[in-house]
Amino acid sequence: MVNMRTTAWTSAIAAGLAAVAAAVIMPVSPSPSGQSTGDAALARAVRQVASPWAGHAGLSVALIADGVTRTAGIGADRLPEGRPVGLRTLFEFGSVTKAMTAMLFADMVEKGEVRPQTTLASLLPELRGSAVAATSLEELAQHRSGIPGVAPSLGVPALLGSLVGGNPYGGQSATDVVADAVRAVPAGKGEISYSNHGFALLGQALAARAGTTYGALLRDRLLGPLGMRDTVLIGDAAALPADRARGYLTSGQEARPWSSEGYAPAGAGGWTTAEDLARFVSALLEGTAPGMSATTPRRQIAPGDQIGYGWRVTDGITWHNGDTGGFSSYVGFDAKARRGVVVLGNTSAPVDSIGLALLGADAPTPGQQLVFELPAIALSVLGLLAVARTVEVATRRGRRRLLPPPDRLKLLTMTWRAMVLLALLLPLGAWNVLWPALWPAAAALLAAGVTAGLLRAPRLPLAREPRRGRWVTSAASLLLWSVVAAALAVAWAVR
Repeated sequence: MVNMRTTAWTSAIAAGLAAVAAAVIMPVSPSPSGQSTGDAALARAVRQVASPWAGHAGLSVALIADGVTRTAGIGADRLPEGRPVGLRTLFEFGSVTKAMTAMLFADMVEKGEVRPQTTLASLLPELRGSAVAATSLEELAQHRSGIPGVAPSLGVPALLGSLVGGNPYGGQSATDVVADAVRAVPAGKGEISYSNHGFALLGQALAARAGTTYGALLRDRLLGPLGMRDTVLIGDAAALPADRARGYLTSGQEARPWSSEGYAPAGAGGWTTAEDLARFVSALLEGTAPGMSATTPRRQIAPGDQIGYGWRVTDGITWHNGDTGGFSSYVGFDAKARRGVVVLGNTSAPVDSIGLALLGADAPTPGQQLVFELPAIALSVLGLLAVARTVEVATRRGRRRLLPPPDRLKLLTMTWRAMVLLALLLPLGAWNVLWPALWPAAAALLAAGVTAGLLRAPRLPLAREPRRGRWVTSAASLLLWSVVAAALAVAWAVR
């Protein structure tokens, strides 16, 4: 029989070992360091409007007003401590590429190469006879095609992997994008519904019409004429520049870049600098950018909110944002005020509010942004409470009727649930708001409690009455949390 002193010492040792191991992989609460480059006044303005709860790390910003461009870098290009963000630090810019794809479409319409009503099948013969054959380029450019946002070939594993910072579009070629469209079943055609697959098809169809690749089309028609030398599309992760910024989830877990040839028109694989995007916005303000008509509002989404080709126009601000696994971006301009902004961040925390504030528009306050975090906070707290509950049950020694000691089945199922929850909370917890040290503390507490429970297990009954119901409940619980564990393992395996 194991005495209480031995149990206490063994549990303490288990807690210590678990705490050390958990501290090595514990989550990080991203926040901009004190490093700044470029325009000092702009850097201070960004720090004032950036929410302390958001989970930003590095930010690269450009502000264009009356023809004058100011740029600033805030924080570091990687965690925990990297180089200061500079004017030419490369960031993923995600779906801002959609705005560029839309401008290529508008430019080709203006030049008579395609018409708004040109169909997919007329440019991509592989789609003849498919359900999307008659889909027009204009419908794609306005997200009205009804084509699902996620193509079927990506599969559940890729989508799960994206939750923990993976690349859901890895290995997808232009051929894959078209092949998926053959199997696509449009739903809600005519209604505005955001579609990554739809915009990928738009870009690949335009490239086919021009007899080139999407990357070459973008470079020749938009990036080159605007002098955007630092903006590149990278389809293979092996070709990524070593000095780029690293991207992170708001839990501090590093995310993989979204490299993809096929989904490049929708925002995968695009890298740029705030300085380069400032050239883009300056041309938009001057009205000299190719395909300017893409910014013209064409359909109303809601009062004060309209869509052109790709671009949104909300309360006088023309904008597009982007979010990849570890980066966020925002590009916006007010044509009447002759003011534009670029904000790039190297975490999954949105940067829209920073852009809006710098434009002088209404933006969520830090308190309002904290409200947006409440679901993630609630899930994190509930997960931690479930771990604490497991420890309480495992160490319970009272023999009162309402709180009897656990049986071995209960100890097993609750321990497994707590371990899976801790694994889930590592990448998905709201650690940009909560104290990250709670995670290794919970791991240490769980190790101590479970160790104490295991030492007592030989003296505990296998299952308390009624046995049949207890076995069914335990089996269902083990199955459920095993499925969750398997999904998490798959997510990490494919990220």
